[in-house]
Amino acid sequence: MNAMVFLIAVYYLPKLNNYQKGLILLIVIVELITSIQNEQSNALIAGLLILAYGFLEKNKAFWATLCIVFSVFIKLFGIVGFALFLFYPNKWKSVLYTLFWTGVLLLLPLIFVSVDQYIKLYSSFINMLKNDHDISYGYSVMGWIHSWFSAVINKNIIVLTGVLVFLIPFVRIKLYKESMFTYLLLCSILIWIVIFNHKAESPTFIIAMAGVALWFVRSEKNTLNIILFVLAFTLTSLSPTDLFPEYLRDEFVHPYSLKAFPCILIWCKIIYDMMALKSENQVNPLTGQPN
Repeated sequence: MNAMVFLIAVYYLPKLNNYQKGLILLIVIVELITSIQNEQSNALIAGLLILAYGFLEKNKAFWATLCIVFSVFIKLFGIVGFALFLFYPNKWKSVLYTLFWTGVLLLLPLIFVSVDQYIKLYSSFINMLKNDHDISYGYSVMGWIHSWFSAVINKNIIVLTGVLVFLIPFVRIKLYKESMFTYLLLCSILIWIVIFNHKAESPTFIIAMAGVALWFVRSEKNTLNIILFVLAFTLTSLSPTDLFPEYLRDEFVHPYSLKAFPCILIWCKIIYDMMALKSENQVNPLTGQPN
């Protein structure tokens, strides 16, 4: 389920050739295996969010909402994927579709459990969410700040700051219909939900590395972008493996949240790319051709 949904999602992406899609899969293969070997559903979450984007690009909001609502029911941070809907038409239809799929997935467990057990399960789930917030920093912005600067900052403040930075490109209303803008937003979402998750662990990074891979295959291959990508592939993907010296892993990678650091840098670069992006229809006054 993890591998197949992710594979289908990548090959369903519009405006990418098969070489680019194959490259995405090669880039994330280590993280994909890590997540699956840890018996986690993170690859499925990444696949659902990417598939939702593909459906939206092809005007299939009904199925796009199913993907995102389904991801939210598995892991709450999938809710960030709803930001994509702001850039596509028929928003009220998307709201109705969301309500429909939410109702379906809320009622579905009642086929298997009693109402009393159902209520107890959700009560237990809500109680867990209330009590796990202060337990760890994870491989996240919070963990990076704490390990590098020994700073103890309220996690809610960091997340709120992350939300505000995430929303900065939304001021570029004229680019809402640009395919590259929404594509970069997808990359931003995939990385954001990991680096601002205080519970992020190594198997979670299939989601972030999917965002990194999507960004890299369509980014300009300049020196900065290549360095950022190499850092991510080395520190994020390879550092937990046996290819990386155990001493470096134990003394530097884990204590200093180096697995998250390249993804944080790349997410900042994506925000910059979104702010610097020029319209695909903007004509270059020197050539008379679209940029």
